[in-house]
Amino acid sequence: MEETASFWSKYKRIIGGILGIGLGFYVGSLAPPAGSGMGPASMIFLGTFVCAVVWWMLEFMPDYVTCLLMVSSWVVLKVVPFKTAFGAFADTTVWLLIGALGIGVGVASSGLLNRIALVVMSKFPATFKGMTTALYVAGNIINPLIPSATAKVSIVAPFAKGIGEKLGFENGSEGMGGLFSAAWMSTGVLYPLFLSASFFNYTLVGLLPKDVGAKVTWLSWFSSFWVWGLVVLVLGYFVIQFLYKPKEAKAMDPAFVKDQLAALGPMSKKEKIVAIILTVALLLWITERVHNISSTIVALVALLLMLAFNIFDRVNFRAKIGWDSIYFIGGILCLASVFPAVGVDKWIGNLVGPMMKPLINNMYLFVIVIPLALFFLRFVLVSQTATLMIFVVLFTPLAQTAGMNPIIPAFIVLASVNLWNVIYQNTTFLAGFYASDGMVKHTQTIKMSVAYAVCNILALLASVPLWKFMGLIK
Repeated sequence: MEETASFWSKYKRIIGGILGIGLGFYVGSLAPPAGSGMGPASMIFLGTFVCAVVWWMLEFMPDYVTCLLMVSSWVVLKVVPFKTAFGAFADTTVWLLIGALGIGVGVASSGLLNRIALVVMSKFPATFKGMTTALYVAGNIINPLIPSATAKVSIVAPFAKGIGEKLGFENGSEGMGGLFSAAWMSTGVLYPLFLSASFFNYTLVGLLPKDVGAKVTWLSWFSSFWVWGLVVLVLGYFVIQFLYKPKEAKAMDPAFVKDQLAALGPMSKKEKIVAIILTVALLLWITERVHNISSTIVALVALLLMLAFNIFDRVNFRAKIGWDSIYFIGGILCLASVFPAVGVDKWIGNLVGPMMKPLINNMYLFVIVIPLALFFLRFVLVSQTATLMIFVVLFTPLAQTAGMNPIIPAFIVLASVNLWNVIYQNTTFLAGFYASDGMVKHTQTIKMSVAYAVCNILALLASVPLWKFMGLIK
């Protein structure tokens, strides 16, 4: 058994590379299905897409490299013109991502999030229950302010460990597990509640049809998904209290958090500038429909102001913005344009539509089956972004055929792929896990991942009446 695992670990990338190319050539050489309306270029496109999916699954090379190779192949193989293949890089979503990720770097550099977290924690009892509540509240205050879940988790997790140590919990204890889970749930799981809380949300909007994505604002997003957020927030909190309740009641010196806050001193000039920029940006995002200033412009201006006030410098601009994520997401967004350009979206709708129709027509069944399917598929589909992309693109034509707003199945996928049952599933989780410096073992957190999967389904079920009332589904 160990020899098999060792062989697979050693040769997985080689096997993945060969398998992806082989399947890609096979699919690309097939004749277009009769009556599909597709041509040879459509099959070549599908071949490159299948190859990319296999490479993502088996991690043949970095995901953004695979993505850019796939997009480039469409031009080289004359599937679509260059402007169509790379069109998403000139679209608003990519520039919004650049602005959003830059804002995240600026906020993290200023130290403002540390101050917010400590101020909130100082208002709660210095007990396990009080501090898990404080972490929950702090995380959800921070959540809409910074569009990088990885940055938020990396900042809040060390606070959770420091509190656990002062409460007398040992690394790997249930108490530490509860504090970590509170920090992780509030910053790394509840981001679908706020459009500005994660680049995954912006990626989803970019994958939607232009006429649908153009209508999505911060407020319209929140008004559509607040029920989901409320249910996950409340159930998640009580699950933490149940699953990780310490055997002994412990309290820490209330002065610890206050001393940490005092050590920061008065707000620095950078913190004040960042606080003003964030407040104005968030208000402009929320009121976008009133003033009609694009959220992309707001994000870019906020980033430029941070650079102008030297919140972070040229070196950090180059090094700390996730440019690999931007390249990957930009390439992924190109799929949303190329799918209809080669007629694959209609073919998928006609092929899968009849099979999926009973499921889509029963939303209560749909919001149970899809998350359950993704729960198991995520063991194989390693990339969270790639999984999101594949299923959003798949469900969009099916939703439109059924008279459903495509944002609904897209959100269901978004909320359901964020799992950490195995450690390789979730890079954001890994960031928080390593930032916590050994406070928990991964095995401790698996029960919270399973619990979240259940809470997510219950939250989606609770959201169906709201979606019907808003006319998003029939």
